[in-house]
Amino acid sequence: MNQHPQSTDIGDYVRFVLVLATQDDSQTLAATEKLTDAYWTGTARGVPTRARALHLLGQMLTRVGAGLTRSRAGQ
Repeated sequence: MNQHPQSTDIGDYVRFVLVLATQDDSQTLAATEKLTDAYWTGTARGVPTRARALHLLGQMLTRVGAGLTRSRAGQ
């Protein structure tokens, strides 16, 4: 986690996965809200917490994966 600073795509992804691993809905909702407000596209507020979190996780994984693919292509 120390290798990937907060407010970077991969850093936020790593931290979010750790929050999801706790399986605490209140922490998951708080992290989902925070990340959605920061710069990720969120789901509608009325959607259940886990569905919103998985939607956000999918977006993050797509962006992080694209970044990793670009880094490898540039090697």
